[in-house]
Amino acid sequence: MIERLRSTFRSNIDPDIRRYRVRATPTDGKVDYILLAACLLVGIAFSRLIAAEVDDRFTFDLVSIIVLGLVFGFALWLVNRGDVGLAGYLVAFPLIAFSAYGIVISPNNLYVFSAGFLLAIMTVGTIVGGTSVYPFSIIAFLTLTFGWLRARSTSTVLGGALDNPSGAFFLSTQAIVYFGMAIMLHTLSQLIRNTTEKLHSQTEQLTNMAHSDPLTNLANRRHLLDQLELEFNRARRYRRPLSLVYLDLDGFKAINDRFGHLMGDEILRGVSIAMLAVLRSGDLLARIGGDEFSVLLPETNLESARRVTNKLHKAITAYSQNLGSMIPPVSFCAGVGQLRIDDESVDDLLARADEAQYRAKDAGKGQIRTQHELDQLPLFMTRSNPNETR
Repeated sequence: MIERLRSTFRSNIDPDIRRYRVRATPTDGKVDYILLAACLLVGIAFSRLIAAEVDDRFTFDLVSIIVLGLVFGFALWLVNRGDVGLAGYLVAFPLIAFSAYGIVISPNNLYVFSAGFLLAIMTVGTIVGGTSVYPFSIIAFLTLTFGWLRARSTSTVLGGALDNPSGAFFLSTQAIVYFGMAIMLHTLSQLIRNTTEKLHSQTEQLTNMAHSDPLTNLANRRHLLDQLELEFNRARRYRRPLSLVYLDLDGFKAINDRFGHLMGDEILRGVSIAMLAVLRSGDLLARIGGDEFSVLLPETNLESARRVTNKLHKAITAYSQNLGSMIPPVSFCAGVGQLRIDDESVDDLLARADEAQYRAKDAGKGQIRTQHELDQLPLFMTRSNPNETR
């Protein structure tokens, strides 16, 4: 039950908005204290001016400020833990409670204590945000109305200031102020949320543009290198296999020259879709040049990577057969490399895959070569049978 209540008051908000409210909380607390101190001074002066005999409420005001200070300190601790919403409510409720209690024990100071309700609405709107301001506005107005009715029936000090016309005017203006502030804070909260969502959307779009190829929607060279660096470090740390395939379409320039770049672009998109269909979700296919592609294969040894490359070749061949007899068959030459024990950086793996690809191109169209044809140094193998079918 306690955890459910806690989760109810904890606002599930965007991390950026949460950081904004975390920064706003200390500022809101300082403003509250300045205004409370001002109300204390104004209240004392107001009481002495309008009454021959005045109840000394200095002690109550001082105790209220001290208690609110302790509450605010605890609220800051909650904010540092991430419970921003709970902290906002924790500060706002005492402001409502002390203002209501002050009106009860000192009806003559109704107009002074009404400012506390305004502070509560401002606090919950700044720290919690959203629609939380409306319940506090309603509670504040109802409490103020009850306080005015009680003050009117028990106090003779204010005289005409508590008659029906004056009371109606006072309550009406307070309602406008309370609910007007609530609407303003809610609107500001929505504006901040919408602006943050737009910024997130734009950031995501820019990230996708920076990491993807606009023609095929595959990863680009930059994203490939970023992911390769991550997988390289992980494979070295846990001594797991990692393979990389470089492939280059055969005779693609001739297709562009004969049929135009629009047809060439369509073939590149089709080839990309065909290759993606035979890869795992954890594999990364990237377009790194005009007709050059690369495939990052985590948890894959050299022999398994070669089998994957054969699958890619079959997929492209099947796609090519659907293009019609006018289009020359599409194939590729590929070089396959695997992480080696003595590799110091990703450049070592990249260089071997690139060299293996050049060996494949020298051998003719549709050829596949691996780094085994470059050297026979030890490789990180899987803990299971390295010849196991992928």
